Amino acid sequence: MYKLNLKSNKILVINIFISIIIVVFVVLIFSSCNQVNDKVVAKVNNENITQSQLNEELNKQYGYETLQNLINQVLVIQEAKKKNITVNEKEIEEEIYKTALNMGGIEKLKEQLKARNVNFNDYKQKVKLDLLLRKLVISELSEDELRVFFDNIKGSLPMVEVSFIMVPDKDLANSIIDNLKKGASFEKLSETYSQDPLTKDTKGYAGFLLKNDISNASPTFKALDEAIFKAPKKGEIIGPIEINYKGQKLYYIIKYINVLQSYQEVKPKLQEILAQQKSNEYIQKLRKNANIEILYNKDNQK
Repeated sequence: MYKLNLKSNKILVINIFISIIIVVFVVLIFSSCNQVNDKVVAKVNNENITQSQLNEELNKQYGYETLQNLINQVLVIQEAKKKNITVNEKEIEEEIYKTALNMGGIEKLKEQLKARNVNFNDYKQKVKLDLLLRKLVISELSEDELRVFFDNIKGSLPMVEVSFIMVPDKDLANSIIDNLKKGASFEKLSETYSQDPLTKDTKGYAGFLLKNDISNASPTFKALDEAIFKAPKKGEIIGPIEINYKGQKLYYIIKYINVLQSYQEVKPKLQEILAQQKSNEYIQKLRKNANIEILYNKDNQK
């Protein structure tokens, strides 16, 4: 049975950055093809290390792996063109927004990209490729396959999309709830007061959960799990929910962003999950059916 948990969104972000690093290598390696001046990138006791030396070393270490990644990208683009599958700017922006939400906002995302020397436009191109691949996989998912997946998780429904505020003081928790009732921003209050370690950088956003996800991750939080799934309603705010954690009382306030129960409601999320699970399998199928001639000499790495 497939289970979602509080760490799933952050794991996804890590996977995205692994992919971004590969893109960086691509840019570095192939930039050497167009480079006129072999600029100095470092000096060691007045001895220069040049861009071409750096590119050569990157090519030795990562050239073959990067080539395989480029082949996969070309196959995805070719297959999407063949099936007339496209991704528009709005879809790219929405996907970037979802990723940014899990990192504490678009500025935090841009900071992370800058720290890794990744151009934002290159990142957008990577997101576009990921969306094309997702759509390609989804296009081949059968209704029976999705129904079987739904049957496997049915006992854990509804699937809820939630945000958290956690504070160690009951009076503060009640004060936050009073402010929320007066129309205060949940995200702002979470950013200001919440001490929940998993959502403190995401303005409280915790993502999608199924029943027992929280208690399976930590039995101590079973009461929180039960409270969240007792009678969830989209748009509702509940709490404070008291949890005793290692002798300390913690108070949770929960906001329901979405509550998904029926097959049709859950289906888009199931498609997304299955597409992620089957993406590598799909790439291998494309490679098997393609005529790929590799002229790059792997022995050059040695």
